[in-house]
Amino acid sequence: MTYILFLLLVFFAALSLIMLGSLWYMRVLLEKMVGGKLRDLETLTTTGTVPETWSAKYNERMIHYQKLGDLEQVNRISRMAQKRYLNRIGKLISFVNKSTLVENEESRKATLRILQRVEREWRDADPYGSFS
Repeated sequence: MTYILFLLLVFFAALSLIMLGSLWYMRVLLEKMVGGKLRDLETLTTTGTVPETWSAKYNERMIHYQKLGDLEQVNRISRMAQKRYLNRIGKLISFVNKSTLVENEESRKATLRILQRVEREWRDADPYGSFS
């Protein structure tokens, strides 16, 4: 009898650990999938600039090649960055269109207008940025 009770206790302890691990994993996934998008969306709508998390890698590489005097490489990286930013802005526009996290339709339309304006500015911008 004590052996069965011991097995039940071990089973419930293991089940509890699995449940806690699953909750933690779901929170991490939710933060990665939704939290990051919402932070990026807030940065784009409030400042009109791309988030630092998007541009840090490209900026470091452009500064490195500019110090080396390789302006052709700087221009290539700048074009790649602009293409990547436009892709990500497009994904954010799609996210806002599909998301149920937007407060109401008026907020959705206002956010989409801002995002489309930022996307248009990036599309029309000089692809070489301030490094050339």
